[in-house]
Amino acid sequence: MQTKVSLIFHIGQQLLINSQQNSNCAVLESDGNSCAIAAAKLIIKQFGSIDITKTSLNTHNFEKIINWEAYYQARESYIYIRELEIYRNPHFYLWTRFFTTAPIWEIEDHTYYIIELIDQDLKYFSFSNRRELNKKHAIEQVILEGQHLKYNRTIVFLCVKDFDQGRYHAPKMYIDTIGLFNGIYRRRQERWLCYNVTQGSYPDEDVLKQTNVIIIPGSTSSAYDEKVWIRSLQNFILNVYDNYNQIKFMGICFGFQLLAQAFGGIVAPCKNRVKHKGFYYYGNEKITIKNDLFKIGCFKELTQSDSIIINKAHGDLVTKLPEGFINYGSSKTAENEIFISEDLRIFGMQSHPEYSSQQILLFISGIQSIEGKRSFGDYYNDSNNKHFVKEKGDLLGLLICNNFLQS
Repeated sequence: MQTKVSLIFHIGQQLLINSQQNSNCAVLESDGNSCAIAAAKLIIKQFGSIDITKTSLNTHNFEKIINWEAYYQARESYIYIRELEIYRNPHFYLWTRFFTTAPIWEIEDHTYYIIELIDQDLKYFSFSNRRELNKKHAIEQVILEGQHLKYNRTIVFLCVKDFDQGRYHAPKMYIDTIGLFNGIYRRRQERWLCYNVTQGSYPDEDVLKQTNVIIIPGSTSSAYDEKVWIRSLQNFILNVYDNYNQIKFMGICFGFQLLAQAFGGIVAPCKNRVKHKGFYYYGNEKITIKNDLFKIGCFKELTQSDSIIINKAHGDLVTKLPEGFINYGSSKTAENEIFISEDLRIFGMQSHPEYSSQQILLFISGIQSIEGKRSFGDYYNDSNNKHFVKEKGDLLGLLICNNFLQS
């Protein structure tokens, strides 16, 4: 069943209504199953390019997450297919970031983003009328009782992309990584906090005492790079592991590699690595899974499978696991694809279950178009590119990650 995303606006105990209030947006494959990205698309379609930095919603310095110079250059120098038009709107990234912190509530397969405004915000948002909230509808009861503002779990997400690499992957096809993970994995009454460790930002002791899981995502850096922030992050991981027993770690791609390296494993470049600023090996392939994975408590309820198709974009591999880490997945290109520590506190995947197959195809086309003479659309429609994404990625990879996060 496909997830639906809706926006609920209110001022105090008044519900704001306009002609489009009941519209919602389905999460598409191009959204990478991300409700946060779908919500950002929805608000751009409903209200246009509202400058979030001028409204009361501006609780963060959103402008820092956008490479404005690159954006304006891209507007003039690249031809995009229709699907990418929304990604060319800079306010889309501001709204994506906003929705990673906006309260959410889930009812069955529907995710609601609950947006509280103040009167000055009505300069930017147009509503035809208001009505008093009542308890006839479940979502209104949630707002009236303030349930959406409570949380019982804390997830810490670490940004691991150097600012000079750009905030997003792939040439001019930008994806906000925190928005991607948040929109896939966040559940109601969860607090997600993001820290840019490349800029020296880390959670303090008070936050760590309340943290359940730390997520370390992909990066265009390598775990073995001699960068100060990478060494600092590695020390942080070891310190947290030793001193906060309730905290688990989930690593994807770079995060997978850094966790392995931090505990004594070895990370090395892929064989026949293709040098590129953003991506090295990309596409998707089959990963063979050991049945023992499904004997672990948090994975027992999943439908067992001996393999999955998973999407990839990486340039390094874990060639040796640390002592106490068990490998549960292998592929033709990587012996170590999935690991879990014996104490079940550390989980990692080499590949990217958060990326959809369509996103990987968009990345490939973006790289080729910036390096060649043909337009983005020509590369996107080139049947040769579709050989990289032979089949759609399985949802099992997402479910494995989700079950670990929620355990």
